[in-house]
Amino acid sequence: MDVLMPRDTSAVLSTEAAKCESRSLLLDRFANPAAKDKDREQVFTRAFKKPPFAPKLKQWQTWIRSVAASTQSAGAAVIYAQLQSRLMINMAGGVMENAGLCIDRFGFPYIPGSAVKGCARRTATQSLLEATSPEEKIKLLTDLCLVFGWGETDWQAGRRIKRENGHPVETEPCSDFWWAMAPATGNRTNDDKQRNAIWQTVAVETAKRLLDHLQVEDRRHPNEPWLDLPNFAGTVCFLAAYPVFFETTRVNDLPIAQIPTAGTLELDVITCHHMKYYDGKLPVAFDSEDPNPVVFPAVAAGHVFAFPLLILRNADRRLLMSARRFLADGLSTFGIGAKTSAGYGWFDCSDTVQTTVEKLLLEQSERERIQKQREAEAQQAKAQEEAKRKAKLEREAALAGLPPEARADKEIEMLTDQQFDNLVRAFCKDPRKGGPTDEQRKAIVRALRGPRSAYWNEFKREATKGEPAKVANAIRELSKKMNLGKMP
Repeated sequence: MDVLMPRDTSAVLSTEAAKCESRSLLLDRFANPAAKDKDREQVFTRAFKKPPFAPKLKQWQTWIRSVAASTQSAGAAVIYAQLQSRLMINMAGGVMENAGLCIDRFGFPYIPGSAVKGCARRTATQSLLEATSPEEKIKLLTDLCLVFGWGETDWQAGRRIKRENGHPVETEPCSDFWWAMAPATGNRTNDDKQRNAIWQTVAVETAKRLLDHLQVEDRRHPNEPWLDLPNFAGTVCFLAAYPVFFETTRVNDLPIAQIPTAGTLELDVITCHHMKYYDGKLPVAFDSEDPNPVVFPAVAAGHVFAFPLLILRNADRRLLMSARRFLADGLSTFGIGAKTSAGYGWFDCSDTVQTTVEKLLLEQSERERIQKQREAEAQQAKAQEEAKRKAKLEREAALAGLPPEARADKEIEMLTDQQFDNLVRAFCKDPRKGGPTDEQRKAIVRALRGPRSAYWNEFKREATKGEPAKVANAIRELSKKMNLGKMP
């Protein structure tokens, strides 16, 4: 028996994976980290030309529409936001693998749920920082905790300590909760004494409210109540955000009217002007060095992303709306992804974007529904025609070669109960007006005396007047003429 020998993958896909149709596979497994200049650019442009698998995005979008349509009952919300500048996600890897982007297996760029949650939490923390009174901070921190959850370290006050030259040095805060306790006035960056004073009040009261809300009865730490529930996962699930598929490439009501095809990637460039300085070869960054441009991929501006949120543990819908507000503010205020300080990753989450996209998707969904209905009707009509054709062929095959009398009997035998009843009731009509032929009339009589006798017994009981009585008499007369005798 022949044995199939394994072939090298690169040989199957040919030189530079030219036969590979998967964009994500090209960027993830067939990248060349050593490529420079034009070769590096070619790695990206080659992958950009591979279209993503659109049906998967449409399936995801159909689910998103169902979520959006049932927000009141299902405990879900969807934010539609249009990308106002290029987007870079997953750049922290520092290598060329996956091109510094989050690309799913079907070739679509997406924003991981962890990044979405981080963006919303950053906004919530900023709101907590800007709150001016302890009571306002308590209310905001309570919502923040319930929405995003917490861990043990979130309740630690002060700053982390590290040793430099044998001396302890305070560094970054242990917790962003504590860091957000800055006073309303004065030095909000380094005034840790006032932070500690505010934190003592806010932390204890917030933890008590959380324990009350979550109905925690076993409480053993009245001075540090957060120890009675050191971890909580939160009540809102932040799902990955994907681009929205539109049937059109231009929507005048959106901030950026020109809409790129869903999943469009573009080349961007970053230029290092001081390579020797960063390599430690020069003590000072002089302007005499040659710039070193490096290309990298980014998601094209104009994409509309859908950000779905789901509520967990039957929590209050108010918390879902708080999460939605935090996320919308974060996307439009801070942006998401890499190089946001340089203008990347900023979104427009305005009401105009929401209503415009929802209207477009509703119209698009209705067109798809009508199209599917038409296709189903056409398929059904085609199936009916095919069934009729097959029935006709079977009928012709069954009747082929039979003498007239046997043919007529076979035709009557093949009728359904309804068809037979219709033909009997038209017994006295002219054949040109839908009545049976002479051969069919005789075959009807034979059938009523034999396999259709039960029908005759029922029919004659009803045929006491009018047209049915006329038909019954005609059947009896024809039976006598055929020398079959009296009808039963």
